[in-house]
Amino acid sequence: MTSPRAWLRRLSPSSIRSRMLMIALLPALLAEFSMVAYFTTQALATAEKALHARATSSVRHLADALPYALISGDMALARHLLETEARNNQLAFARITDLHGRTLASTSDTLDAGQFAERYRQRASIFLPSTVVQDNALFPADPAAASDLLGEVEVSVKLDQIAAFKRNSLIHAVLLMLLALALTGALAWRLSNRLASQLQHVGRVVGLLACDDLSVRTHLPPEGEVGALAAGVNNMAEALQTHRGELERRIREATADLAAKKDMAERANQAKSRFFAAASHDLRQPLHALSLFVAALKARNQQPEAQTLIDNIEASTAAMELLFNALLDISRLDAGTIETHPVHFPLQKMFVELEQQFGALAAEKQLRLRFRPCDVTLYSDPLLLERILVNLIANAIRYTDDGGILVACRQRGNVVRISVIDTGRGIPPDQQESVFQEFVQLHNPARDRSKGLGLGLAIVSRLGRLLGHRVDLLSRPGHGSVFSIDVPSGETRLILPPTPTHSPGSIPADALVLLVDDESAILRGMAELFDNWQIDLVTAHSADEAEHWLTSLDRVPDVIVSDYRLPDDIDGIEVIVRLRQKFGHDIPAILVTGDTAPDTILRISQAGFPLLHKPLRPAKLRALLTHLIQQARATAMG
Repeated sequence: MTSPRAWLRRLSPSSIRSRMLMIALLPALLAEFSMVAYFTTQALATAEKALHARATSSVRHLADALPYALISGDMALARHLLETEARNNQLAFARITDLHGRTLASTSDTLDAGQFAERYRQRASIFLPSTVVQDNALFPADPAAASDLLGEVEVSVKLDQIAAFKRNSLIHAVLLMLLALALTGALAWRLSNRLASQLQHVGRVVGLLACDDLSVRTHLPPEGEVGALAAGVNNMAEALQTHRGELERRIREATADLAAKKDMAERANQAKSRFFAAASHDLRQPLHALSLFVAALKARNQQPEAQTLIDNIEASTAAMELLFNALLDISRLDAGTIETHPVHFPLQKMFVELEQQFGALAAEKQLRLRFRPCDVTLYSDPLLLERILVNLIANAIRYTDDGGILVACRQRGNVVRISVIDTGRGIPPDQQESVFQEFVQLHNPARDRSKGLGLGLAIVSRLGRLLGHRVDLLSRPGHGSVFSIDVPSGETRLILPPTPTHSPGSIPADALVLLVDDESAILRGMAELFDNWQIDLVTAHSADEAEHWLTSLDRVPDVIVSDYRLPDDIDGIEVIVRLRQKFGHDIPAILVTGDTAPDTILRISQAGFPLLHKPLRPAKLRALLTHLIQQARATAMG
């Protein structure tokens, strides 16, 4: 059963059924109404003429028949003639009047004056038989002499017969019109229903085609316009299915090609990473040994004239260390081993320290470096944020030839925007995104080492993502650049007081350090360094050798310092675990490596050991050794 709502949807003004019904019914309705009105009017006019003719005929017939009755004075005959005529011709009333208007005979004794208003009357004069009756008996144009006039006869017919005829005619006309409309509507509905069902079928097929089901087809005969439309839809579906098959084939081929290229690119990237990791490790090893020898040489040097040479060697070693540490920072950020420690801290204190750090460098290039006072509190990791600003200010000084650098801040709601503004060379718009990639330097085609490796902005971008701080760049070639970073504002009342710094103290005289490294040069350099520090050191190339020396000394080391990469597919983590199991307790340990691969850094970080990268700074190593030994002995005493 079709619901009323469905019928309403079918008969909505926008449906094809409604439009076809309107197209079919409106002309039919107009034609039928016109025809009914015309024929009804004609029928009513004919009926009225017949009524008038009947009254005229009756009055003439009576005028011809009544002279004998009037002359003879036989009123009974006159009445009989009137009643007979009234009965035969369905007259409503008939009467005879004399010359003075008195009624001589009539079909009714009483007359209702109001009835005459609803009747049609006709009169005729009654003459002697020899008198010629005029054509218009009611109003004769040339009436006869009064002596020939016997009286008048009057008849009337009821008009309600015309009204009844009119009513019946209208009822029949309306019924006929409704019947015609019903037949027309049924025929139009059937035709529209057939057409609508065909169009709906075509519409459903088109809808399924739009939903990516290209296997559907219309099932209509190809006759007529709708059939041609259905055939066209089928042809379109065939073409779409063929085209899609071709596209799918091309996509499969392109996907396979892209997968092959992606695999090739990944292998190349992995090879590059392995190459950089291996190269970094292999280069860091001799550099590490060199830094150890330089530190030992500097401690033993007693000749003032050789001090300058040693200082230059140390400066070159430090410069190389800075370049290697930039690569290390990228690897640590990619490995995700850097943790953030956000706190509330004042920005102005950081500005003062940065001004002290870069003031001399800017003055050396005759640049003006200004820090606008910013009395705001930030909520971030101060060490990582300072690293970002250090890279931005160093870049600004490096690529600014005239003018100066301004470091300022501005409060924007709950965010503080820190901007480093320079009057340098600027960056073209099409290269402003690439400067945040590794090894990109726009103004260093000769790869001058003094201008860095092109990793500063790459580190800035990664640190910004790590901290969740937005980094923006605005620049115009020849006018300068503006690097900005948005930092959440903090609360002054939550600023922690500075922690008092304590002297790390000294390593106890009886302390023993175990060093495991497969590089003999590094072992010699560390031995020289520890000899200068007057710390007992046992060196070994492997875990077996370390166990041998410790067993012969019958001592347990206070700290184990092991290289991460060792021969025979053994790493420093396995060496530390093995020695801890041998001596039965968790000996403090430090891992040293020249490997900067992100997976290596992540593995060491997950193991939980302190990590120092080669080349390491002797002072940093000594401070870490002191901390670990003192902490272990304090725990043992407690």
